Amino acid sequence: MAKYVSIGRLGAYWRLYLFALPAAALVAVFAYFPAASAIYHAFFRWNGSYVKEFVGLYNFHQLLGWSPFLWLVMVLWVVLMMALLVGRPLWLAARAPWGLIGLVAALGLALFAAGTESTLLHMAAGQAWDWYGRALWATVLGVVVHRVFGKGWSQMVQGIFVLYGFLWFFYQSMHATGDQVLWSGFGVIFILVLANLVKMIPSIATAVFIHRLESDRWQYLYRVLFVVPMIVPAMVGLLVWKSFFDPTQGILNRILIGSGFLDVLVWIDGLIGWGVFHAGTNPSWLGDASLVIPSLIFWGFPWVGTVGVLIYLTGLAGIDESVYEAADIAGASSLQKFFYIEFPLILTQVRINLVLMIIGTLQTYGQILILLGDSGGPRGVALVPGLYMFRSAFVELYAGKACAIGLIVFFFILILTEINNRFVRVDK
Repeated sequence: MAKYVSIGRLGAYWRLYLFALPAAALVAVFAYFPAASAIYHAFFRWNGSYVKEFVGLYNFHQLLGWSPFLWLVMVLWVVLMMALLVGRPLWLAARAPWGLIGLVAALGLALFAAGTESTLLHMAAGQAWDWYGRALWATVLGVVVHRVFGKGWSQMVQGIFVLYGFLWFFYQSMHATGDQVLWSGFGVIFILVLANLVKMIPSIATAVFIHRLESDRWQYLYRVLFVVPMIVPAMVGLLVWKSFFDPTQGILNRILIGSGFLDVLVWIDGLIGWGVFHAGTNPSWLGDASLVIPSLIFWGFPWVGTVGVLIYLTGLAGIDESVYEAADIAGASSLQKFFYIEFPLILTQVRINLVLMIIGTLQTYGQILILLGDSGGPRGVALVPGLYMFRSAFVELYAGKACAIGLIVFFFILILTEINNRFVRVDK
């Protein structure tokens, strides 16, 4: 049994800490020291070996741009938006809706007053208005809808529209004043995060299916079958998928041609004018800039993650049988059992997987490097921040810039993790 030790008596047990010193030293050397070194070198013009010159905030200036007015607006916008979404502090949350409308309106007046050339945003006023209007109407519409209806669903609509307006403003302003390659990469990451949210559904459904099997033998067999793929190296899976997308010998095109579905895609392309699918031509999934992002989204189909399923099964195993018996007595259907029993009781596991998914997606680059090379595919369409960081450090030898990119990605992960912890509530 563990023994409670007061703070005042820690000195009497100092010998016990000697056993933890080797592990602490290894963590410090191989985890914390590289991270601290990256933060340090983010302020240098550094090639990764012997050339090192202190440049201060130059790397961040190059990546983020520099407009004091723009950053002031964004800081105020974030403060008001978080107060609105979180509802704290109460005095600010009550004023946040009208504060947001006032802020976007004031920004619009500033752009209007700038005339033909917006010196505040360092871009042509017409260009600024092209993307600013979307942030304006999204914020106003979200606030007005909730003020009119005042319901739970309208509060969710308000949050979605206000968040969309800010993200649109932030992305376009950073794309206009900062490093366009980096922020285009963040745009791709945003698409992949949304796609990966949808990809979590098959894993949850599969875990529920296995959990509901009456036979313990079949449950054990399925668990083993989901563990076996973990033994296969990830590199093998990536190479298999790369051959899967091959335009001439790949299985995907063979299936599309054999089933006749390629003709359907050609017909749909003719209707919408996409210009990607043509009769008598095999789609080049990794060679066409228009198909690269859909290919990355389709990668891993049917999107049943091995680790995710096992984590969900752990949560489902903790549900007491008496809960299911009560549901059967009440005449609950299978869907009702899922939405009112199983899903609420595995929200802890869902939140864990959500955090891991967001971190993994923001840091991803190995998959894209293997499938598309260090250029990010045709026209660099998939040059995500992780791959851009790799390319800057090991191809262009701008290791200091790569460290700065890593620091920016770190802050994005930190902010998104905090948002996830605040809004994905687990009440049991």
